[in-house]
Amino acid sequence: MNVSESKSLRIKQIHFLNGSLLFFLTIGYFVTSFIDITFTQMFLFLGVIILIQAIVGWVKRNSTKSFFSVVEQIAIYEKERMGSEWEKQRKSRSIWSFIMSVLLFFNAYVLNRTGEFVKFDLTYLFFLAAGMLVVMNISYILHSRKVDDARAKSDFKGYTRKMNLKSIVIGSLFGIILFIFTIVYVMSGY
Repeated sequence: MNVSESKSLRIKQIHFLNGSLLFFLTIGYFVTSFIDITFTQMFLFLGVIILIQAIVGWVKRNSTKSFFSVVEQIAIYEKERMGSEWEKQRKSRSIWSFIMSVLLFFNAYVLNRTGEFVKFDLTYLFFLAAGMLVVMNISYILHSRKVDDARAKSDFKGYTRKMNLKSIVIGSLFGIILFIFTIVYVMSGY
């Protein structure tokens, strides 16, 4: 694949990722606006979805097949460029998805007693979406540059481990910022 083809594919992928995130956040907002859903139900639903994603990812971790052609094309391209590190990365994603589903099930269990309904404030959801888009796009750009600029498969030695550590740090910082923003937002009376 030449440089212009890979750039075109990357642009399609970033549009797909951003569009998917915005689509699901919009659906989530409208569903919670018109249907009474408790936090327990929401966390259970998200936990099941992410658990299914983890299982499917684990089962097909060495496969590049996808329902979406842009995702499949990127997987083929990255697998060819990254070699065995691509498989480690897929395995790692499945493990992280499983951990996330366990955390969501734990939240559902803890919040089971409250029976409180989910209602998203549109302003808060806007800032949450903006933050998620910024973090997702920065990590995507860093990953894309690493893959596209690599000269050999040996350039990826230890890449998955390094990316996992960076993800933990970035996720923790985003969580702290989100926590502080939520406290300030709630205290300001919006």
